[in-house]
Amino acid sequence: MPLISPMLPYVKQLTRVLSERLGWNRARMKLMARLMRALPMQTTTNLAQLAVVMKPQVETDSTYRRLQRFFAEFAFGYEALGRFLLDLVPTSPPYLAVLDRTEWHFGQTPVNVLMIGIAQNGIAFPVAWSVLDHGGGSGADEHTDLLEQFLQIVDPEHIRALVADREFTGAGFLKGLKKREIPFVIRLRKDRRIGPPSNERSSREWSLPARMFARTCAPEQAAHLNGLKGLGGAESVDSQVVTKRLEDGSFLILAGRQVSPDSMMTLYRKRWEIETLFAALKSRGFGLEETHITRPDRIRKLLGMLALTYSWTRIIGIDREAREGPPRECANGYPEKSLFLLWTGSSPGAYGQLASDARRTAPVYSGPYRSTLVFVV
Repeated sequence: MPLISPMLPYVKQLTRVLSERLGWNRARMKLMARLMRALPMQTTTNLAQLAVVMKPQVETDSTYRRLQRFFAEFAFGYEALGRFLLDLVPTSPPYLAVLDRTEWHFGQTPVNVLMIGIAQNGIAFPVAWSVLDHGGGSGADEHTDLLEQFLQIVDPEHIRALVADREFTGAGFLKGLKKREIPFVIRLRKDRRIGPPSNERSSREWSLPARMFARTCAPEQAAHLNGLKGLGGAESVDSQVVTKRLEDGSFLILAGRQVSPDSMMTLYRKRWEIETLFAALKSRGFGLEETHITRPDRIRKLLGMLALTYSWTRIIGIDREAREGPPRECANGYPEKSLFLLWTGSSPGAYGQLASDARRTAPVYSGPYRSTLVFVV
């Protein structure tokens, strides 16, 4: 009880912020605020464990049932939520968007998530996501649906580039990026055929697997193919192609539009930032894989709560790092605290420090909703 009581003003003021920015039912906003407090304290998404600390003066079973009803019945407005999340990203457009998929299993049930985030200083901020109703790879239609959701939040003119891996090279998706004039850098499979773009002459006259263009590179050497190329199945998507032979002998082959070929390798390296985000949401942070929730609509809501909590605590952590410096390095060269612990506090009791940290965040965070963080009076 003493651990939780100092957090009551924090929950009250956070409820006010959520109500003002999202405009949803206030009782639901209060539950969300308590959940945003509990998630970093418990570092799990197991509802039974979260219920223990959310409202200690109430029976845990009662809180647990409220959480179950929340995820079963409450309707999220994902566009409003996405806009709020975008406003919490501590950078200005143009944004570097990163797209990827993560999957895990609860028993025999797959949980399959597509997500687009904004790359920023080593780890992405989540903005839009979808949960698939099947396991395994995703298709161009699913990628396009998520892109449409993202574009309801982010203007295409504010996208520096969309970066993605080999799974996201379906012809329909690539054509959609071209139609919307969204710059991209996407890795190609080594057997993807490359030829002239269709506005020059039919690619049926000649095309070669992408690996044939990369095999002349020495290890760790990169090369830019001359002129625009058409990609097999999407010949009208005229692209620059950059190839590199990696140290292990494999090939890194990138296709890009509306970006400088010299910048494509650098931009593609930023794709790793969404992998780091997934790690923060999962085993190295909030324990997303520990949830017993499997229904796609409810997983999507849970991801919404994690996205809010993650973004909120991270910008407070950015301020802490600016004031206190990065975590001290151990003798082995690794930081004493992970970035996740720096953002959320090294113990449940440290989470109480978020309230006072938030008061100081405004000078560091320069987003349009900077004032929302200065909420502790």
